[in-house]
Amino acid sequence: MRTSLAFCILFALAVSAWAQDRTISGKVVSNENWTPVPGVNVVLKGTAIGTATDADGVYTLSINATTGTLLFSFIGFQTQEIPIGEKNVIDITLVNDATQLSEIIVTGTGVPTEKRKLAFAVESVSTEDLPIVPTASIDQALVGRIPGAQISSINGTPGSEMSIVLRGINTINRGTMPM
Repeated sequence: MRTSLAFCILFALAVSAWAQDRTISGKVVSNENWTPVPGVNVVLKGTAIGTATDADGVYTLSINATTGTLLFSFIGFQTQEIPIGEKNVIDITLVNDATQLSEIIVTGTGVPTEKRKLAFAVESVSTEDLPIVPTASIDQALVGRIPGAQISSINGTPGSEMSIVLRGINTINRGTMPM
């Protein structure tokens, strides 16, 4: 009994010493213009082991597995699964996702809610309502497009931060804070 228990313990120690961490690295680029994609999530499928690419699209991941699949995901690109195999360097090209958003509702409630269930007014701005000329940011494109919203530049310089006030001075208590 003691001999078999000692043998099991020795075997477990030998297996754990044999199973070394392995480093997998690579670079993630976009298929559109072959530029690096920063912030891509790289995760070993079925685990919580993961990392993200740096500003140059480079990632390094230490795993304790000889096989498995890496998941590469990023907003605007199709999620891709790549089997690891014996490779230590895995470079990947992400493909743009043709799916586009049809409507975004910003409520400030922190909970996704259907438009019809909201207890307050909701304004909708479609792509046809936005100016055809290029703008520096989406908040600049919304100037004059949402009734009741006062959108203005904080210091007047092009491309500077914008101030968006949803409740003007015409509220009951003349404050701009939510009720």
